[in-house]
Amino acid sequence: MIAKKTLIKNPLIVSNVPSVGNKKGTVLVEGQTITDVFYHQENLLKDLESHADEIIDAENMVLIPGMVNSHYHSYTNLLKGTVNNLPLEIWALYTMAYGYALEDEDIYYAVLLGCIEMMKAGVTSCVDHFPHIWTSEAALKAYDQAGMRVAFAPMLHDVPDEQFFQIAFPPSIQKQRPKKTATSIEEMKSFYQSIISIWHQKDGRISIQLGPNAPQRCSEHILQLCKELSEKGNLRIHTHLLETKAQYQQCQKNFPGGLVRHLDRLGLLNEKISCVHAVWLDDEEIQLLVDRNVSIVHNPASNLLLGSGIAPIPSFWKKGANVALGTDGSNCGTIHNLFEAMRLTAMIHRPQESNYSNWMTPEAVFNMATTSGAKVLGMERELGRIASGQKADFVLLKTKNTFWAPLNDPMSQLVHQENGSSVDSVLVNGQWTLRQGTTVTIDEEKVFLEVRKRREGLLEKWQEPLKRAERLRPHFETILLDYHLT
Repeated sequence: MIAKKTLIKNPLIVSNVPSVGNKKGTVLVEGQTITDVFYHQENLLKDLESHADEIIDAENMVLIPGMVNSHYHSYTNLLKGTVNNLPLEIWALYTMAYGYALEDEDIYYAVLLGCIEMMKAGVTSCVDHFPHIWTSEAALKAYDQAGMRVAFAPMLHDVPDEQFFQIAFPPSIQKQRPKKTATSIEEMKSFYQSIISIWHQKDGRISIQLGPNAPQRCSEHILQLCKELSEKGNLRIHTHLLETKAQYQQCQKNFPGGLVRHLDRLGLLNEKISCVHAVWLDDEEIQLLVDRNVSIVHNPASNLLLGSGIAPIPSFWKKGANVALGTDGSNCGTIHNLFEAMRLTAMIHRPQESNYSNWMTPEAVFNMATTSGAKVLGMERELGRIASGQKADFVLLKTKNTFWAPLNDPMSQLVHQENGSSVDSVLVNGQWTLRQGTTVTIDEEKVFLEVRKRREGLLEKWQEPLKRAERLRPHFETILLDYHLT
């Protein structure tokens, strides 16, 4: 089969290649790949036009690499406006309660809703850290339809927070288990083997990662299973890490030398693992993560909204670590828009650094949303730049608006001014998923209708799980008060 040839001519290309910079040019796509990028070669352009199947005149547009949302929870797209004014440990009681009520079709439309939001904001890939593994098939079918690139990371865990924090519940509080979730090592192993055989590397766009919820929520048996599957299948690992002060202090009690050293002893710290949040770390732990080539995923918005803290991202950046960006969940106050994440990242760390020459540049922050995210996907040689041989994942932005008038410095304006509303078209793996602001692969109106229809039913199904969350809350509040007073 002859690959389709698409020619994008005359955009300002933000190449993300330092030796090339930002120039007006032309991009040729054949099938799933960028086969060439041309600058100021009019004679060659005329010849290419005569052989192209599709020609896009992108005059007065900016072309950028597709961005990677390196940490995201799709199920939360149905939980917007729910409880989000609590610290993580208490907030988690509620998000788990809401999640227990979600069925296959709820998840299917939650994923599509998130894909619409992300693609319209120039996000072409995401890492979906997915807790409700019994609905994984529904989620993956939605990604298959949407055309987005996804690293799907079903969660593994077998240590509930009450066990980790050593909270003794009275007998009247009965443990509620999610239905159909794997409960043993063998069940988890079987689940992963099945999903990998069906979905991993499907169409070169869907991959599977191992998703331990957080190391303190996993027994050593679970973490060893992650290591085994990672080594056997060359799979990446994605996990939360030390998001809150309470987690950090309890881990100091539970694990000799702390949680990071615990992971290192188990042989899990290497270039295949991405650690999310990484807010509460000492200098030696930061250096250990850097030395082991671990990727860090910064989620500035959710860290702020849940009061978790501000991650030591400048320390990682100055030491040469791979730092990517994520948006986390809709119910911890975020929108799935990496322009917001970039702007927050560029700003919130500056007051802590008195030497302004050490402030992160727009180029560094944009790399977090692109090339660093590509490394979290395990695709650092294929994504994140506009260059020959790269996968055809890119975004066209309109410039006839206030963000781009005048156009002085495209990289600075992408990070400091753009909010995603300029996104016009999106190409993923050589296929258009958004054209002139409208999704090509998803029926938006149907998704919105289905999501609205499900709201009443979900409100009813949430009642019992939420009652249990209310009963658990005082026990967590007591233990957290002790940590925040120390």
